[in-house]
Amino acid sequence: MTTLTRERRELQAFSASVTAGAARSLDLLRDIEITLAWLNRLTGMLRADAEFAESANADLGATACPIDPDDAIQDALENAQREVKALYEILIDKRQAGRDDRRLTEDDGIEAAYTEAIAQAADLHNAIDALRWNIGEHDIDAAPQPKGPIYAAADVDALFDDLLGR
Repeated sequence: MTTLTRERRELQAFSASVTAGAARSLDLLRDIEITLAWLNRLTGMLRADAEFAESANADLGATACPIDPDDAIQDALENAQREVKALYEILIDKRQAGRDDRRLTEDDGIEAAYTEAIAQAADLHNAIDALRWNIGEHDIDAAPQPKGPIYAAADVDALFDDLLGR
């Protein structure tokens, strides 16, 4: 084999290696860009939802009657909390996967974006929890109070007599 033939093969192998490396790098950069865009959108949605829950919570006092007499809102809010918690846990796992990926650097911003999304998910979970509890407390306070005699703890026998119609 001549020196020229060997050099041509080395140059072709070198070109193929550079091309593959550049393509992989471009794919990684594209994936980073897509992930950051998705995380930024998700973080914005979580923030908006938390702000809505906080605003709704602040407006509870404007209503004098019970808000959720059949507990349908409570059930829906509990379901939302479960979903947000599941998302929170997925985000933590994905952030760890990003930390473990040796191709990523801190400058890529993946870990920071996941951390921000995780914080927003936690804020939303807490805002929903506060809203759920405050609706329950509001409804207890707004519920009609029973009419009739009020019994002291010492009057338990009299209460049972009245209930049984004796």
